[in-house]
Amino acid sequence: MALKQSLHAHQQELQMVIDSPQKTGIMSEKEIDSPYRDFNHPYTPYKIQLDFMNALYDTIEEGKIGIFESPTGTGKSLSLICGAMKWLRDHQSISQLNPPQSADQDDSEPAWVREYHENMVKEKRLRKYKELEARIRRVREIEQREKANAQTKNWFGLQDENRRKRANASDKNQDDGSRFIVDDWDSGSEDVKSSKKDSSNKEYNNISSEVQELLKRLSGQTEDNSMDEELEDFDEEVKIFYASRTHSQLTQFVQQLRLPTYPPSELYQSESSLRHVPLSSRKQLCIHPTVSRLRDLNTINDKCTELQQNPTDRRCPYLMNEREVDDRVKTRDFRDRVLSDIRDIEDMSEIGSSMGVCPYYASRGAIELSEVVTLPYPLLLQSSYRKALSISLKNQIVIIDEAHNLLDAITSLFSMAISYSDIVKSKRCVEAYLAKFSKRLNGGNKVYISQIIKLLNVLELFLVGFKGSNGTEVSQNDVLLKDGVDTINIFKIENYVEKSKLARKVESYATQSIESAAVDDKENKNRARKLTASVPVLSKIISFLMALTNPSNEGKVFFEQTNADRFLKYLLLDPSFHFRSIVEEARCVILAGGTMEPVSDYMRYLLPYVPSERIRTLSCDHVIPRENLGVWTIATGPTGADLTFTFDRQRVDSIGQELGRTIANLTFVIPDGMVVFFPSYKYMEEVSQCWKKVPNGSMSIWDQINQRKTIFQEPRDSAQVESILSAYAQALSDKLGQQQQQQHRKAGGAILLAVVGGKMSEGINFSDHLARGIVMVGLPFPNARSADMVAKRRYVENTAYDETKRRELALLQEQYAGETAIPPSEMIGIDDSCKKAGEKASREYYENVCMRSVNQSIGRGIRHAKDYAVILFVDSRFGQERIQSKLPKWIRSRMTNGNSEDTKIACVLRSVREFFKEKN
Repeated sequence: MALKQSLHAHQQELQMVIDSPQKTGIMSEKEIDSPYRDFNHPYTPYKIQLDFMNALYDTIEEGKIGIFESPTGTGKSLSLICGAMKWLRDHQSISQLNPPQSADQDDSEPAWVREYHENMVKEKRLRKYKELEARIRRVREIEQREKANAQTKNWFGLQDENRRKRANASDKNQDDGSRFIVDDWDSGSEDVKSSKKDSSNKEYNNISSEVQELLKRLSGQTEDNSMDEELEDFDEEVKIFYASRTHSQLTQFVQQLRLPTYPPSELYQSESSLRHVPLSSRKQLCIHPTVSRLRDLNTINDKCTELQQNPTDRRCPYLMNEREVDDRVKTRDFRDRVLSDIRDIEDMSEIGSSMGVCPYYASRGAIELSEVVTLPYPLLLQSSYRKALSISLKNQIVIIDEAHNLLDAITSLFSMAISYSDIVKSKRCVEAYLAKFSKRLNGGNKVYISQIIKLLNVLELFLVGFKGSNGTEVSQNDVLLKDGVDTINIFKIENYVEKSKLARKVESYATQSIESAAVDDKENKNRARKLTASVPVLSKIISFLMALTNPSNEGKVFFEQTNADRFLKYLLLDPSFHFRSIVEEARCVILAGGTMEPVSDYMRYLLPYVPSERIRTLSCDHVIPRENLGVWTIATGPTGADLTFTFDRQRVDSIGQELGRTIANLTFVIPDGMVVFFPSYKYMEEVSQCWKKVPNGSMSIWDQINQRKTIFQEPRDSAQVESILSAYAQALSDKLGQQQQQQHRKAGGAILLAVVGGKMSEGINFSDHLARGIVMVGLPFPNARSADMVAKRRYVENTAYDETKRRELALLQEQYAGETAIPPSEMIGIDDSCKKAGEKASREYYENVCMRSVNQSIGRGIRHAKDYAVILFVDSRFGQERIQSKLPKWIRSRMTNGNSEDTKIACVLRSVREFFKEKN
């Protein structure tokens, strides 16, 4: 962690003002003429930051979709915060408190009566805002006193003895079989038979009744409408939902969120920090002493659910019972304390622990009252999570950061795989469950459980009998129409598993079977362990079957086999469907990233249904002066050999040796640190072995490079990344110290061999001496023969073919409107043009996947306004205009483009030497 902080240490320097103004380009808009707005930026913003914030403000105001690119190191996070909060505070006006005009309002009433009523409603709503502000202010005052007095006691004191006993008792085994029984099922209503069942409670079907009651109260759905009245005035208040990919990225954003001072609005008269709530998974927020020690998220979720189902005296002690007044007060005090300051996930856990309140569930009560909600990708992108959290995006502002990952993230979230071993284990568990409780289940339950067993049996037999090779495409019908499965309604099965909580019940029973097995009866215990399928796999299998019901053009199914298992894999091909609900609900959606090129992919594959006039794109220049970055292509090596790393040439020793000689020459002219990115771990290792070969009577290339710069290599094991980075940074610090004692600086330093798409190509900042040179070796194209890529390219090709055909046919129909038929020759011409369009789209997609990886890697080296470095593309194909057009604008504009002489190593070495000579 200390290293990561040191690697990010120079990021704050980006706020220093430089004299030369920077230009900002908007791809689909004319050049910005920024109006004056005070964005309350904590530093003096650059021109490009002002342009970014103004473009963001206008995009929110106009309700558009924004695709914003701002290089890492240009203050993107602060620009997002200040631009969005400026709009939000500008629109928090008292006029918004006016009650909505109802359609059935009696216009015959005198004007003074209507005005009196509207003023009464407005005053009531304003009073709610004032009360909230007062509560939060009191919490802040108390916290400040606690800090000043160095108080260490808990906010509400230590947990009472009863809660401690419940915490200890919650881990004890139970032998009450009734808790495993699903509720009686009503086949007529396709729902559980329960007098307590609330039909509006569908989103909470996978959790216990007490948690359902808690969540209903937090979201204003209880019979006791006191919470309803408290939250009703905040229901439609516009909020900012900010999502990023990782927990660490969200933590960094929250740190930036604390920097500005947010001005008062008409609703909030005092200058205060904004109301913010961070949301996350149980893995980050669980405070139960036993559950929080578990590492696997699924295991944590399952154990939490099990504790909720326990009797009251063994239930999780941190779960508040909203039927108890004390617990209701504690939940609301937790909410007010969260909103009293800008908290990160660690703060939430600490507050929850000190108050004895589960932050995972209690944090949801703060959503309605917040202005900014931060959350990871899955909680935003999956409608099931939004539903469970009672998040409505209607008329809200959605900001998705690090959006260069978005297409892959959606594909990953909605693609899935099931294995033969999981199917077998699940079937055994369900069979054991049915055998144990058959006499206690009603007819409706037995019918559905029997159908589930039949589905599992069909899947098992299908995988056993399948004869295809790895990557073979499987037709959905081959799975769904076998052995009478077509008579089973998959949608009803999914509904049953969700509402009856069968998967959780079966898993709890399987878990107890293991725990109750005699310790000395190894055979029985091993048999019980085999029964326990990570049985929520049952839910995954049902989800997989549901995916098979999607149209075949949205996704494909493939067969895969390893030495240990067989798999069916569903690959999502069309991410636009799952993103559409967000776009259509939200007021505005902003996709932001440091490297969003090629932007065309987002238009085609994520937003094809959005009119072009509703999309605003912005590509910012970097804050560094032009002379602080040099970009060259190296097409030939020291011996004059061509440096083109196509797949068929990568394994040739001669090109590996030529690459080594090229890198060795560069170590003489690039000072301090160099980071060299390879297309894959395998190729990096092959090249390293090639460099280590010792010619007769001379030094190996590896030793030549290592003599100039100490070589470090990115490990495959992520656990070793931190130590390698620390050693690399230390080696540079040692070299730097030695050089500063000498009169003249030498090239020296260290060199890090890394991998595109690896652990060091994203999230690590190689600022200043950590990377004076970034070298990109080859173009990291994905495996064109993989089943995933073949299917994706075929989908892209077919989509482009169909779109072109529709467009061309429409033109011909208009041209030949007065004739009986379109001439056959014209139809043949259409088919040819459609094929060409499809092939071009497929090639473009393949190149764009590659270039997104390149762009993410090469942005690692420039991190603040005074930083400087060179970027070297070692592959002749980088000289092609088509490839260069896919690079970020701030890099593309600084490339040295000339004749072939400019791409020879000798010419590049002279240019690089001059570049660094000027910096000294």
